[in-house]
This record gives sequence, C-alpha cells and structure tokens, in this order.
Amino acid sequence: MITTNDILNFAVTHKVFTRKELIAYLKNQTKVDSLRSLSERLDRLLKSKQLIRIERGVYGLPPSSQKTFIAFVSEELKQLVQKIKIQFPFVNYCVWSSKAIVSFMHHIPNLNFIYVDVERDVAESVFEFLNDNSSKRVYLCPDQDNFNRYIIGTEAIIVRTLVSEAPMQVIDGINTPSIEKILVDVAGDVEFDFMQGAEITYFYRNVAERHNINKSKLMRYATRRGRRQEVEQLFNNAL
Repeated sequence: MITTNDILNFAVTHKVFTRKELIAYLKNQTKVDSLRSLSERLDRLLKSKQLIRIERGVYGLPPSSQKTFIAFVSEELKQLVQKIKIQFPFVNYCVWSSKAIVSFMHHIPNLNFIYVDVERDVAESVFEFLNDNSSKRVYLCPDQDNFNRYIIGTEAIIVRTLVSEAPMQVIDGINTPSIEKILVDVAGDVEFDFMQGAEITYFYRNVAERHNINKSKLMRYATRRGRRQEVEQLFNNAL
C-alpha cells in the first residue's frame, strides 16, 4: 500500500521528479496498488504544502524543506530494522545506507552498503544474527585492510559501534543519522577512506550548500569521536 512517507522519501532523494519517475520507483518497491491511491496521496501532500507542483506532472519539495537533511529509508532498511527490533527489542541502534551520501560526492565509487550502528556490548550478537539471516555479506567493525580487500565494491552490511550521544533523527519510526553524524563519521571511519583530500572537501561543501548544519551538535559529536580539529577545519572551509 502506498503511504505519504513513501512519496516523501522519494522526494527527499530526487528533489524534483515526474509522476512517471515516482510510479516506476513505487512499482520497483511493489507499492503501486492503484493510480487513484497515488493521486489521492499526492493531492494530500500538495494541500499540506509538503510538496509543490512545479508544472503538470512534475513535483518537488518546497524551498523551506530543502535545507533539512533526511536520510532515505528504503523497504530493505525497514525490513532489516524490523528483524533487529524483534531479536533485540532494547538495543539502541542507528541504521542507514551509503545511498545517503553518494549524491554529495564528486567521484562516486561503487557503494552499496548498509551501516548498522549498535551499542558495543551487543555488536557481536547483532553481527551473528544478521550473518545468519541476511542474503548479503555481513562484516563486524572491519579494519582498513579488510575493508579494502573484501568489502569495497561489493554489497555488504557493516555492523559498527554506535558512539553514545551520536546525533540521530527518527524517520518512519527508524533511527537514522543526522547530517552532523554523517559529517563526523566520513571524516575518519575506515568505511569512508575513499573520501579523502579534495573529495571530502567537496563533500562538506556540497552538504553545506544544500542543508542546514547544526555546528554545536557537529562539534560535540566530533569531540566525542576525537576528531574535533579536523572536522572544524573541514566545516569552516565549506562555508
């Protein structure tokens, strides 16, 4: 069944899109139950001003919402989180996809990762559970050598340690990273080693141009990750 969140998730990643593009996406997600249902939900989003009609059959996000970063939540992520919640109902987690960052990059590598950030004391248990219940390869806190040898260029689920007080936001009932968490993570985690030099400078600048960044939140998390000076320099250079 099509929901307004399905349409908004698509809008967040595409900004401007046609009805035809939206239908193709929903069909791929096995979400198109009827075109009438789609029309009703589009009308509802237009009336609530969550979407705007740019021209006939072309839609987009209103200017006021374009500066707010929202991580895309796919059906695959929803299903994965549902499994985790059933097996580990009390675990604190943050789940996101590499698709959240590719649109900000200049040289786009072959990225198809799902990051599952969980508390340290349950990371191994979550890894073992996902390793037994996923069609994708699953890795636990890979080091630089293992990432370069076995993961880059493949489809993978990467279980990582969730730092306490990491900035997150809830999208469709799922804990996802805020843009501040992503900016700090890409500045030093081994899974983003490809994003160095001019690439990370380009990334920060692109994010700053398109989204609001809470500097105090960014610096708090950067301090907890032990990379405040580097992140602050990247942030200031992006402005």
